[in-house]
Amino acid sequence: MLRDLRRADGPPFLALMDRGFPEESALLGNRPEEFEKIFRRIFRWDTRLLLGLMGLFGRPIVRALVVEADGHVVATTLITFPPGSAYISNVTVDPDHRRRGYARAMLEEARRTARRRKRRFLVLDVLEHNTGARALYNSLGYQPLRARVQLVQDATAKLSTARPSSSSIRPMRRSDIPTLVEIARRQSPSAVEKVLPTGPDRFLASGVANRMLASEEASWVVDRGQGPEAHVAATVSEAMEAAHLTAPTLSDSVDDRLAIELVSTAGAWCATRRSPRILSMVAVDNPRGRAALEATGFHDAISLWTLYRSVD
Repeated sequence: MLRDLRRADGPPFLALMDRGFPEESALLGNRPEEFEKIFRRIFRWDTRLLLGLMGLFGRPIVRALVVEADGHVVATTLITFPPGSAYISNVTVDPDHRRRGYARAMLEEARRTARRRKRRFLVLDVLEHNTGARALYNSLGYQPLRARVQLVQDATAKLSTARPSSSSIRPMRRSDIPTLVEIARRQSPSAVEKVLPTGPDRFLASGVANRMLASEEASWVVDRGQGPEAHVAATVSEAMEAAHLTAPTLSDSVDDRLAIELVSTAGAWCATRRSPRILSMVAVDNPRGRAALEATGFHDAISLWTLYRSVD
């Protein structure tokens, strides 16, 4: 039976994530007891009311699907809704229940959900070496959009002493967002912008998501008196050991020194929150952002492809 996630599905849902994505789970360092708290928050009446109202007014956040067989949750996926697309993630099926069409059923329900939400495209990520999943997605009409790499920085002690020395780095303000959107759009490939257009949401913290995930977020920009020229944001959550940095957004006017210092500022913030490692997902078409991360100790962990297809 394909259905929406329920309150009691928390433990099997997380167990499936750990079994289905062992590399990612090891990097994230999921904390089951904290995820259980998240499930309790998600299914509180006030959170469900807020999520329902956001969906009603055209700003849905997430839909979680599971497949139940013989009284057990045996498959899961999540659907989120960036502008223009529906993003499918965490597609996993218990090994003992594979080759029964459950993944296809969840992907088809995701397509129907996207159509109801008036999205044009379906988007998902797949590990580069996961040939089985890639074959399934190819059979359903998914095409490559971009290659990305999950980078990891294990030695946060290195960054804990890296305090910004430049007065050009400051916390981001809401008034910076229009300029940052334009910088990001200029540097994003046109094919990516068609499917995942850059908008203000890319730089806005989600108060609802942060409350649900018990997370804290901070953002910084490079500003030498003429407005923002670069951006990075950091997030930590009680639900996982790893902190996260966004891929740096860098205008051509920012030199390598400032780019590195911007990343170091965000890394130092994570280190003060005692994160044992920091993750950052960066696209291969962002070589300067990747170089700034690598200069502060990040290295490759996982390679993946972002795929897409039309909803129709």
